[in-house]
Amino acid sequence: MPKRLQTYATDEVTVTFDPNRCIHAAACVRALPLVFDPRERRWIRPELAPAADVVAAVTRCPTGALRAWAPDGSQASAVPDDGLTIRARRDGPLYVRGPVRIVTEAGEIIAEDERVALCRCGGTANAPFCDGSHTARGFTDRPAPPPATPPATPPAAS
Repeated sequence: MPKRLQTYATDEVTVTFDPNRCIHAAACVRALPLVFDPRERRWIRPELAPAADVVAAVTRCPTGALRAWAPDGSQASAVPDDGLTIRARRDGPLYVRGPVRIVTEAGEIIAEDERVALCRCGGTANAPFCDGSHTARGFTDRPAPPPATPPATPPAAS
């Protein structure tokens, strides 16, 4: 069952958080720990920083779980359209940034967004999006070491 969208508002900015898309990358926490503090019961407190700083921190979210909205209802955290980039996070998801449309084989649009994290481990319960399962699964993108070569046995004596 999907978790509900959370909303945190001030007069200057509204922040929404979609827990179904969050993989706890903590980019928001590193950017603005006073506003984004997961140890607090109300973990997003946009009133504790200037709206521009909140928007900048939200825009750093690699999954699109966080959004910032201006008072007129327009999205304030849109990523500049610098084209599409896909970055593989070591031992983690593919971070997609830029205009992207994700479509099923049948042509159904799953998402149109500018920030998503796509699963690489195959263990997500929210396909095609990463849900952090790679950590519990021990997913690694490093090649496995080659199998050990058994020691050579000397030729049998004749």
